Order: sequence, then C-alpha cells, then structure tokens
Amino acid sequence: MDISLVQHEAEINSITRKGFGQRHLFATLGFLGLATVYMMRVNLSVAIVDMVNSTRTLEENGTEGTCPFPDGPAGETKQVHGEFNWDGPTQGLVLGCFFWGYMSTQIPAGILAEKHGGKLLFGGGIFLTSIFTLITPMAVRISLKFFIAVRVLTGMAEGVTLPAMHSLMASWIPCNERSTLGSFIMAGMQFGTVVALPLSGLLCEVNIDNGWPLVFYIFGLSGLIWFGFWHTKITDSPENHPAISNDEKEYILDHLGMQKRTKGGTPWYAIFTSLPFWAIFVAHCGNNWGFYTLLTELPTYMKSVLHFDIKSNGFLSALPYLMMWIVANVSSWIADYYRHNRETSVTTIRKTCNSVGTFVPGLALICAAYTGCNAVSTVIFLTIAVGSNGATYSGFQVNHIDIAPNYAGILMGLTNCFANICGFLAPYVVGLITTDEGSIEQWQLVFFISAGIYFVSNTFFLVFSSAEDQNWNRIVETHSTSRPRSFGSIETTSKVE
Repeated sequence: MDISLVQHEAEINSITRKGFGQRHLFATLGFLGLATVYMMRVNLSVAIVDMVNSTRTLEENGTEGTCPFPDGPAGETKQVHGEFNWDGPTQGLVLGCFFWGYMSTQIPAGILAEKHGGKLLFGGGIFLTSIFTLITPMAVRISLKFFIAVRVLTGMAEGVTLPAMHSLMASWIPCNERSTLGSFIMAGMQFGTVVALPLSGLLCEVNIDNGWPLVFYIFGLSGLIWFGFWHTKITDSPENHPAISNDEKEYILDHLGMQKRTKGGTPWYAIFTSLPFWAIFVAHCGNNWGFYTLLTELPTYMKSVLHFDIKSNGFLSALPYLMMWIVANVSSWIADYYRHNRETSVTTIRKTCNSVGTFVPGLALICAAYTGCNAVSTVIFLTIAVGSNGATYSGFQVNHIDIAPNYAGILMGLTNCFANICGFLAPYVVGLITTDEGSIEQWQLVFFISAGIYFVSNTFFLVFSSAEDQNWNRIVETHSTSRPRSFGSIETTSKVE
C-alpha cells in the first residue's frame, strides 16, 4: 500500500477526531430534533390523566386486588375534574390513533429519503408535527373525531422522521463512529421523553386554561424554533455542505462503509428474502410492543394502581427514560471500545447489546408484576425495564445501516412501519385487559405479555441477525478514473467518468 496514502489518511483521522466538526453539529441537531418530536409524541400520555374526568373512592386498605390510596380517610370520594368523559377503551384509542398515521408514511419516507435526501423530509416532518401539536387543544374541544383526525395527521408528519434520519446517518456518520454518534442521535428520543413527562406534569398544574393545553403549546413552539436552526445549518450530505472542511469531508466520505448508487432500483426481492433483515424486523416489532406499552401506559399505571398525583406521576414516569438515555449513551461507548480495542466483531456487539436491551427488561417486568403495592420496588423494576432497553440503540436500532447502508432509510421505513402497529395495538390491548384500572392482577398480565414478546423476538434476533454488509447492498459503478477508497476494513475502487 502507498505509504504516502497511509500517512495522509492518518493525518486526516488525527485532524477530524479533534474538535467539533460539521458531523457533530449534524448529530447535535439530529439529537435535538428527535428529542423535540418525542416531546410532542409523549406529552399526551401525561396530559390525558388531567384531561379525563374521573371519580374514585378511597379505601383504607384497598379493595381486593388493588392498592390502598395514600391520601384521605377511607370512604372519601375524590373527583378529578377533567374536561372529557372517556372510558378505558376510548383512552386507549386516543393514545393509539397517532400510530395509524405514523406507520402509513414510513415506507414512502424511506424511499423519498434515499432518492431525494433526508434533510427536508426530517425537518418538514417535525415542522408539521409542531403545527398539528399547536392546534390539538382546539381540536379536542371541538369533537373527539376531530381530535383523533389531528392525532392521525400528527402521526403521519412524525412518521417520516426516523427513515429520513437513518438515510442521513448513512451519509454523515463514518462507520467507525456509528455506535457512538448513531446512538447519541437516537437517544434524543429518550431525552425528549425525560423532559416531556415531568414538564407535562408541571404544566398541567398551572392554573391557566386548565393547565393541560400548555403542554401542547410549549412543545409545539419548541419544534418551530428547532426547525429554524435545522433548515439553515444542515445539508443532505457532507459533499454539498458549504462550511465543512476538506479534511473532515474526505474523512467522512472515505469511512462511510458504502458505495453511493447512481442508478438502479431497490432490490425488494433480495430484501424480503434476507434473514438478517427479518431478524431486525422481528426484533423491532418485539421491542416496540414492550416500549410502547410502557411509554403510553406508564402514567396511567402510576395513577390508577400506585395512586401518584399528576406532578409526582410525571417525574416518576420520566425516571425510567432518564436511565434509558444514560444506558443508550454508555452502551454505545462500550460497543465502540470493544470494536476498536478488543477487535470484537460488529455482529457480536449487536447481538450482545440487543440481548441486554430485551432480556433484562423482560426479567424486570416479571419482577415488577410481583411487587404488588410496594411502590418503591415497582418503580425500581420499571426503571430497570425501561432503562436497560437503551442498549438496543447499539443493537438492532443501527443494524439497518450495518447490513445495507445504501438502503438504510428504506429498511428503517419497512421495519418501523410494521413495528409501529404495536404503537396502537398495545395501548388498545391494555385497555381491553385493564377493565378495572386499579387491578394488580390485570396489570400483571400486561407485564407478562410484554416480557414474553421481548424474549421471543430477541431469540429470533440472536439466531438470524448479522452486521455484515449484504450482497444486495453492493453496487458496482462503472466509471473511467480509478480512485481507491478505504471503508473501514473494506477497500473498493470507485471509477469516475
């Protein structure tokens, strides 16, 4: 190998690893974008506790199979003066209808992002999500049907974000920084949840317009502010960024681990007959069932079973997602350490991280099912269940880019589309099971189902997953001028006419 070429690459690596580059700005704004959009997704989970009108009778020792109320004398009736009389199935419908729209735009978004770039798609999706969030209080007060329609439109707008982001990450993040920067960006979803849940609880306590509309106004406005920065600072790829240094651009392009295609269609048959793709698909579906069961229903569980007030509910519901954010970032650093310093295969890293992120939550949910009315133990096990799930961000969550960086957006669109059926199915099933919201036995069944799905889906992932670049991702371009480019451990020759 040419010594001067090796020295040049070493100089570029040394320069670009120091300081804050444009790929770091991309990662930061991507992180904040996902944080913002998740704030607008989960705020309803807390707000609905304050929106719904309900009456409860306090029992000193609780009725059979329920926990006692910590406040007030036995027999006292407490009224939660919400504006809307929604029963359990209706609340499940309201929480889940978002995902009808969310799943509908996944596959089209992946195709559009690969063909036309992800910047406008990602930014525009969050911009429209912000607009729909701002009009939510008006919609819900007009009619339930109008509210459901707005939630579906909100889901459609937000549905483009993850496929677009995966396409952008495949263009911006070098393969040797994929676990670290990729997990950092994706962990924005947990950071947004951590901020949204307690802040929503506090805003619901404000004595302005019943409190809960502020949840939608504040988060919707934050999305519009973020869009201004994204639209002016980010491009679809480093190749057309006006402010990036030549050294950083060359470093990124030489370490993407991919060949950008110039023509040819999507290899649909190869994708749908690929076991590594189906391993990601099954893992994604199983993870989403457990994740969305807790994301949408945890505040309801905290209120109806453990009887926390709205403010405590928000803070305690956020605690597991704070842990998840920490675990996601720590596991990504550990993954990259073992990849670089211990020469561990990427496939082994993905399977290990995914197992930590699914088997541990499954076991923790089983333990939580048997804690009964012990609020401290329940919160601890639920925090472990949600928190350890953060390891999946170095597991199946970035595996799409491993097996086919040329089609990462399309693959994420496919798996995220069907996986988010769980987004509306899980809350609906919980609503059917928990006919008596305070019943410990009914919530035990909810936890058992989620744990079982975690175990089965990750077992499939362990058997069939891979982090190897798939044959159908490799596209040979025919050009006249040769230039060798090193993509991590892969060296290819690209010819330019």
